Amino acid sequence: MNSDQINKRFHQIVPGGSHTYSKGDDQFPANAPKIMSHAKGAECWDIEGKRFIDWAMGNRVMILGHAFDEVDDQVCAAIRKGTNFTRPGILEYELAEYLVGLWPCAEMVKFGKNGSDVTTAAVKLSRAYTGRKYVLVCSSHPFFAIHDWFIGSTEMNSGTLDTERQYTLKFKYNDIESVEQAFDQYPGQIAAVILEPVKNDSPYAEPRDSDYTVEGISRNGDNNTNFLKYLREKTEATGTVLIFDENIAGMRFDIRGSHHRYGIYPDLAAFGKAIANGYSCSVLAGKRELMELGGIHHDKERVFLLSQTHGSETVGLSATLATLKACDRLNVTSHVWSLGGRMKARVKDAISKNSLNDHVKIIGFDANPQILCTKANGDFWPELHTLFHQYMVDKGILIPWISITHSHNDEHLNYTVEAIEETGAKLRSVISNDAVSKELIGDAVKPVFRKWNN
Repeated sequence: MNSDQINKRFHQIVPGGSHTYSKGDDQFPANAPKIMSHAKGAECWDIEGKRFIDWAMGNRVMILGHAFDEVDDQVCAAIRKGTNFTRPGILEYELAEYLVGLWPCAEMVKFGKNGSDVTTAAVKLSRAYTGRKYVLVCSSHPFFAIHDWFIGSTEMNSGTLDTERQYTLKFKYNDIESVEQAFDQYPGQIAAVILEPVKNDSPYAEPRDSDYTVEGISRNGDNNTNFLKYLREKTEATGTVLIFDENIAGMRFDIRGSHHRYGIYPDLAAFGKAIANGYSCSVLAGKRELMELGGIHHDKERVFLLSQTHGSETVGLSATLATLKACDRLNVTSHVWSLGGRMKARVKDAISKNSLNDHVKIIGFDANPQILCTKANGDFWPELHTLFHQYMVDKGILIPWISITHSHNDEHLNYTVEAIEETGAKLRSVISNDAVSKELIGDAVKPVFRKWNN
């Protein structure tokens, strides 16, 4: 069977033809590889043997590169000693000890398998600790969990309960007024505020109103207002738990977490994604006074925190420990920022050369850049986005999002920038002839969170 035949059959036996919606056919151009065979370093191959430079690295789950020998060797060694024991294993202790010494916010840790495990555990713990029901979620960030407390607040909320989603409130990143409105509307009722501490925008943003003040909250009235500092002070003043979703930023901005880089420490933090370099592991970290509610040595009401059959299997734990140690030894954070900075500068030049600044942009921090395709008014342009990636796939590049790893180098960057420059020349011609949709060989990409398929 070829990849098209396998893909067709795959959809008949697996809903969506993928186990992650962001990897589905409706998120890629029609010429994207359908079924992958293997990957190594910063490259991957489909089952027909076509090679691609991979900037996406799964769903941002690699920080060292595909099949990184140092990590894989440690995993194989752990497997030979047994993977799941009747009582806690020594790796559980060793990794926990390492993490509480690594992350400033971590006085205690608890392991999971996916990011959703630990963000949801953080929400439950916050509600138990505060005795409150409402959770204030950053709407500027796309995803926090597969569970009803979050999915129920999206367009794709079929099957979730009104009684669950009614307690999820929203605010916008860098928008102090939206936070204040929520606290004013639900005084003494908000258990937690959850957000990615940093994504595409700096938390040092100009307030919407430079004269805006918050009673009891210290504020700078200049352009260096620290939104994270505001949230830290606001949550402390209101007895609310501050949760940072560090699943992406936690490995890319700083090996010690983006909360270390910005010097703002949450009550709870959720880590995952690249923490185990492609293996399955996530971590809930936080203050002892909250975390210990999930333990057995206190006299408070018990919280069923995280208790998973495979939560402590040694494959994920050994991969995590090996990944973090390798990142530290190889100074991967510095490489990610450096290569990302060169990428942003050179992609901007390629875009400018083709006079596409109104339609193609590379935004975000050097450690976490993102390419956007927009209409002249700044709105997302799905047809242009799809065409851009259609052309890039033709060049042997997968770049639906950018997750720079230790394995990416200037050779990968040079080829990618050349491809973007050539793609830009094509796009300029297509846009000027109003022929974007005509150039597509299939459907334009669609939002993951949509009510209906069509």
